[in-house]
Amino acid sequence: MSSTRGLPIGPPPREMPLQSASSDGPFFRPARLSRAKREKRSGMRRALIGIQIAAAIGAALVGAYLLTERFAIPNRFRIASIEVKGNKFLSEGEVREMLGPAMGSNLISADLDGLRANLAASPWVGGAIVRRKLPDTLLVDVTERFPVALAETDQLYVMDSSGELIDLLGPRTAGFDLPVIRGLGGVSVEVRRDRARRASTLLDDLGELSAEVSEISVDRAGDLMVVLRGDGSVLKLAEPPYRKRVLSFLALRQKLHERCPDAEYFDLRFKDRIYAKPASRDEKSDLSPEILN
Repeated sequence: MSSTRGLPIGPPPREMPLQSASSDGPFFRPARLSRAKREKRSGMRRALIGIQIAAAIGAALVGAYLLTERFAIPNRFRIASIEVKGNKFLSEGEVREMLGPAMGSNLISADLDGLRANLAASPWVGGAIVRRKLPDTLLVDVTERFPVALAETDQLYVMDSSGELIDLLGPRTAGFDLPVIRGLGGVSVEVRRDRARRASTLLDDLGELSAEVSEISVDRAGDLMVVLRGDGSVLKLAEPPYRKRVLSFLALRQKLHERCPDAEYFDLRFKDRIYAKPASRDEKSDLSPEILN
C-alpha cells in the first residue's frame, strides 16, 4: 500500500475489517424491537375498537331504557278504570265527569289534590278521598251532603244541615219528601245559615218525629213555627230541647183541638205550659190546667 499525501489509496489493510451492517448499527432498528412495537400498536388498536364497541352497546342500552321509560312504563300505568264509592245522589258517570280527563292519563303522575278539588266544586260533595291502585285504577270515595229540608229562598232548593244550598228542586230531587224551611229568602248568607241551623237543630232533635213536620218558618227573633202533617197543627217553639215538648203535644193533640178548635197555633215555648192562640182573638189561652192535670 502506497502512501501519499492526503487520503490513503487502495484497499484497506487486512487488519482493518470492513464494518458489518449489523442490526446493532446506529442507523438500523433490531427486528425484535420493531416487531414488539408493531404488536403494541396492534394491541392498542384492538383495545380502542373494544372501547368503541362497548360505547356503542352502552348507547344502545341507554336508548332502549329511554324508550321504555318514555313509552312502555307510562302505557303500563295509564288509568284504565275509575272505581267510585259513597255516591247515592250523584251517579258514577257524574263523578267521573267531575274528574275531568283523568281516564287515560298517567296514574303515577296524576294530581290527586287537583282531582279532589274538582270533586269539591260540586255542591253535592262534602268531601272526597282519591287514591291510586296499581297498576291502572283510580279509587274515588265521595262523602255527599245529605239533604234534610227544602229551603225556600228565591226558588226552592235542597238544603243540608249546615244551611248549604245543594241543588234546585228538580228531576233529581223531585222525589224527596222533606219539610220546607221558610224565612230564608231576602236575607244575608249569614242570617240564612243561622236560621237554617236552627231549623236543622229542631229536625235533628226530633229524630224520627221529624217525619211529622211539614214546614218550618223561622222569624226574626229566631222562633220556629212548625206545621205538622195531617191536621196542619202549628206549634211555636224557641230553644231546644224540642222533642219532649212535641211528644207532649202529640199525646194531647186531640184534646187541645177540642178545647180550642180555631187555634192559630199552640205555643210550646214555656216549660210545662201550653198556650193556644185562637184565630178569633189576639190574646192566648193557657190550656195547661185543663189538659195537663
